[in-house]
Amino acid sequence: MRVLLLSDINGEQWAQDLSMLDETEKYGWLWLDVTDPTQCEVEQLGQRFGLHPLTVEDIVDDATSQDKMERIGGYALVMYRTTTDMTAETAFSIVVGSGWILSFHTSAAQMHVDRVLDRLQEHSNELLGSSFVVYALIDEITDWLTMTMTQIEHDVVQIDNAVMTQVPEEHTGMLQHMGLLRRRIVGIQRLQLGKPDVVRRVARVLGSNDELGHHFRDVCDHLAALGSLCTQCEVVLSRAHSNFMAQMSLKMNQTTHGLGMFSNRWLVLLGLMLPLQLVAMAFGQNVYVPWMYSDQPLRFDTIAPWLGIMGCILLAFTVGLGFAWYRNYLSR
Repeated sequence: MRVLLLSDINGEQWAQDLSMLDETEKYGWLWLDVTDPTQCEVEQLGQRFGLHPLTVEDIVDDATSQDKMERIGGYALVMYRTTTDMTAETAFSIVVGSGWILSFHTSAAQMHVDRVLDRLQEHSNELLGSSFVVYALIDEITDWLTMTMTQIEHDVVQIDNAVMTQVPEEHTGMLQHMGLLRRRIVGIQRLQLGKPDVVRRVARVLGSNDELGHHFRDVCDHLAALGSLCTQCEVVLSRAHSNFMAQMSLKMNQTTHGLGMFSNRWLVLLGLMLPLQLVAMAFGQNVYVPWMYSDQPLRFDTIAPWLGIMGCILLAFTVGLGFAWYRNYLSR
């Protein structure tokens, strides 16, 4: 467990437990960020700040959490999911009360808090407050999702160019890469779906001035652009996938056609040689074969039958081969 306490008096404080809560009454406003809390620690904070048991259950049960914004009594619960890497999702829970903010998340989402702290240091003290901290957290998570989707878009464009320019032999692992990118796009789309409604509801509750309301409208614009980017990448990836499968199908047809031609040629040759082999077997023991007897001289009258048989065989083979070539049996 890691605890961050940011207040208007003492500024930024870090601790490993909740002992600093004993002095929170003296602060004008505070932001308590808890990393990797246990159920017992969340319940302890719930008792300290008067959270409803269902709110505590929503914070603890990260696996079934969805993007939402609820008003319960004197505080508001904001669930705003993010992604820790290209595929994994995690919930970022924010509880906003009168002069205080509680945020809960895993250690993988700590980068959002660090960037918000750097952002708060860049602004004047007039902007600091619970509403601005909530906006900064929501905007940081939205920017992170947009940056992640931009990286995915870069990979999608590279795949689209590779499919159109490279030969099929160079597409090693292309189909697996397409599947991984499509899974990432679906994950971003799932994260983006409920966020515009959540941001609009947060803006109605916390957008107390025109400047902050403008900031929340800017977040909604970023979410709309994120949704359009997801749709565009899905269309490009679907087209690249269709082109890739068409190239693979053409390559397979060419290979099948080549194998068919090879098989047809050998089948014709075997068909021509089979009857010739039967003829040779029938006359092989009834005629004199040259050099059958090494002690007898080679005479034409003795090998004439053998020459006649061989001549007939070669003539039949030549005629059959020519006929097969004429009928295009060897080129099919």
